[in-house]
Amino acid sequence: MPEIPEDYTGEVVSAVVGEISQRFAVAKFADSEIAVCSLSELPDSLKKGDKLDLYIEGKAKNNAWIGSAEKLKELKIWQKLEECTKSETDLMANVVVAEENGLICDVESVMGFMPKREIEETPLSELHQYVGKNLKVRILRLSKSDGTVIISHKAAVAEELRENREKLLARLEANQEYEGTVRQVLDYGAFVDIGAGVEGLVHRSNLSWGNEDPASVVSVGQKLRVIVLSVEKGRIALGHKQLIEDDWLVGVRNLEIGSVVEGKVTTFASFGAFVKVAKGIEGLVHNSELSWNSSIHQAQQILKLNDTVRVRILGIDEEKRRLKLSLRRVENNPWQEVYDACPPGTRMKCKISGVADFGIFVDIGHGLRGLIHKNDLPKLRDNNELNIRYKVGDEIECVMTEVDVGRERASLSVRKLLGDPFDNFVEQKPVGRQFDAEIVRIAKFGAFAAIGEVQGLIHISELSEKRVDKVESVVSVGQKVRVTVVSLDKASHRIGLSLIAEPFEPQSDDDHDAEDEKTNDNPGLGKIADIFSMKAKK
Repeated sequence: MPEIPEDYTGEVVSAVVGEISQRFAVAKFADSEIAVCSLSELPDSLKKGDKLDLYIEGKAKNNAWIGSAEKLKELKIWQKLEECTKSETDLMANVVVAEENGLICDVESVMGFMPKREIEETPLSELHQYVGKNLKVRILRLSKSDGTVIISHKAAVAEELRENREKLLARLEANQEYEGTVRQVLDYGAFVDIGAGVEGLVHRSNLSWGNEDPASVVSVGQKLRVIVLSVEKGRIALGHKQLIEDDWLVGVRNLEIGSVVEGKVTTFASFGAFVKVAKGIEGLVHNSELSWNSSIHQAQQILKLNDTVRVRILGIDEEKRRLKLSLRRVENNPWQEVYDACPPGTRMKCKISGVADFGIFVDIGHGLRGLIHKNDLPKLRDNNELNIRYKVGDEIECVMTEVDVGRERASLSVRKLLGDPFDNFVEQKPVGRQFDAEIVRIAKFGAFAAIGEVQGLIHISELSEKRVDKVESVVSVGQKVRVTVVSLDKASHRIGLSLIAEPFEPQSDDDHDAEDEKTNDNPGLGKIADIFSMKAKK
């Protein structure tokens, strides 16, 4: 029975080089078996008689075996990987490519994948920073059939990290300094690894003296000097600004109150805008310091982020680290210009810009407004008449009464333009004359009646020829009456009225007010004077 030839496919054989052609080397193994191997897989120094190991891939048509030195290398690599997987032996891997979910690494010339979660306890957020680095790894899963190699750096260094972490935590205390690595940057600060995977938080308030956005101060992977501020319940608070010079204190030395500097708008708030005037130094332009124009109430009305502006320094508070700035005070003060152009007594025509319960606002130029208080307007019956009589956009003639540059206020008057109503009434020489009036107020001792812009008192004794016990029994508020002016006191601006007195001729234009004070000549008139006197005492 003929002998069945042995199949060496898939085996590793030891052969001796025989003939060497331009492309192949012929080697003999197992006494009489011939293997052919491509010279491209063999060293250039190969010569006849050299011994070499070959991996037998199969048999050619000429009955020679096909040998491969490269497949042998690959086989040995996989054998090594299998042994390392079983024994949990660590290997070195070189990071070749960073992907979204992990790293592709060269492990013994085989491509392995390291998932992001297996890189380290807190991997860098930017994985490309690992590319080119050599990392100690441990094989988690291996499959030669499909070429899968899953590796972990975290597993390889876990024990070492645990021991180092315990040692570091045991000696960790406040005021120690470390050279750390920034692992993560968030809005509220940065997490820094100070060694052995021990991380602490550098809050943004402790990252820079200017409390700047952490992303503008540090980046992931950056080396950073930090100092331990506190260690409480496993939480480690770190500081960086404590190890660097305070830019605010350095920069503020070059600033002076009253000086004008250039800055950049960095932030908006409901109460104003923050402007950076030097490295680490920001100041507030309050809404009240934005513009002289009273229609500007919010910074966004006239400013945009990153605008370059000129501001005047109003105040420096080193203790509170605050800088008070003004945008409008870079320009001339329009209130001073209004004062110079329209001093008190200046007659003006102004447009009404607003109506309130207490008066009306008018435009006085330069984007400013002045107030005409309702007491400085012609007599009003009530507040409703204010809104009816005066409309926004209407023009009104008035006189400037006060410009307070410091308080940025201006007061105007229509009544003073028209003159004092009492004086105007006196000029009519009213004593002894009759006028149409309206009852506006009732008191126990009489009723007050309005004659145009002025008011006078109808004493209870002047309401009727008969005895009057209650004023309300004769007149009521709002009632129209015909009154006679019976007395006039220029000094106290008092007017005595009567419902029962007939028109008469006063003794003279000069002494009728003096005569009114004489109770002997006219008992009724004396009572009116007495009432005015009693009211004054009250």
